[in-house]
Amino acid sequence: MKEPIVFEAKGYPIIKVYTDYFEIKAIDYWEFRTFNFSEVKSIEIIDSRKKWYFQLYQILFFNARIFAKEEPILFKITLQNEGNWEYLSSNKYNEDFNKIIRLINSKI
Repeated sequence: MKEPIVFEAKGYPIIKVYTDYFEIKAIDYWEFRTFNFSEVKSIEIIDSRKKWYFQLYQILFFNARIFAKEEPILFKITLQNEGNWEYLSSNKYNEDFNKIIRLINSKI
């Protein structure tokens, strides 16, 4: 078997991409979960800070402006059977994270 492409950075889930599947280890969990590319419907990154209701919240409440910088983003995997898995991720920009997401999307 070929060596996996591995993404590992502080504040992000660990992702290993193989030929036919990928594995993800959540920040707050100790083992990997395996996903076959054929079972995955979509992968998306959800940044709640860009949603209209969160922006309204920031306008109305001063504390929201202070703590919004710390709000994590969600990395969501939707399966063909409509099941989904969500992983917390850092809200800081990381090009390697974006590259591995694009790689997984290209294999779906």
